[in-house]
Amino acid sequence: MKAPGFSERHPYVFVALVELLVIAVYMVAGTIAHLRHLSTLQMFGIANLALTVIVALQLTGMRWWKATGFRAVGSRLDLLWYLVPLIPMVINWVPGIDLSSMRHVLMVFALTLLVGFVEEAVFRGLMFTALRSLGTWRAVLIPSVLFGLTHSLNVLAGKSGPEALAQVAYATAIGFAFAALMVRRRLLWPLVLVHFLIDFAHFTQKPGFAFSPAWTMAIVAGITVVFTAYGLWLILTRGDRDETQA
Repeated sequence: MKAPGFSERHPYVFVALVELLVIAVYMVAGTIAHLRHLSTLQMFGIANLALTVIVALQLTGMRWWKATGFRAVGSRLDLLWYLVPLIPMVINWVPGIDLSSMRHVLMVFALTLLVGFVEEAVFRGLMFTALRSLGTWRAVLIPSVLFGLTHSLNVLAGKSGPEALAQVAYATAIGFAFAALMVRRRLLWPLVLVHFLIDFAHFTQKPGFAFSPAWTMAIVAGITVVFTAYGLWLILTRGDRDETQA
């Protein structure tokens, strides 16, 4: 019998170390960006390129690619479960799309693809998988809260305190629904794709547009409620077949 690995023997410590790694990489990237007078996108690029390499090596070393959900979809109908998570993408594209600079679009495409992979592989991949043996609720709630709190690092990108707090709230709700989808379907790559599309839509909005403060608060509250409700429904209505997804 194969001896249990570190993540199985010490799941909480493993999750804490992964979270600290993410924070450390972002802090280093933020410091580099400040010293070299780099843009916010360049700072995110440095952080997520480094994290992509680290996470890919970790998944390979642990042989966790399939275990974390990078596997073939059983049925195309399974992809219908990921339509609700696309709501933020639709909202982000309400102002319209700016494709005037192909260089900017390609840079955003590469960056948001890296972000989608890193954040899903970390929070719904490594953390969720490590905590699964401790029960569904711990595997869902702990990574979701950490996912939300990690978005407070956006203060480094120039966001105000209230803006960062609002992002923490709806990021936690989105993380909760995404983790609930892992409970039901055990598929991670669709979440990577959805995450990428949401961020890509955000960064390709027409410049100069902003929702009013009232609309912004309504959208944040709406997303928080919808994704929390969707996550709860996914978990509370799961059956034996969902529990045994490979």
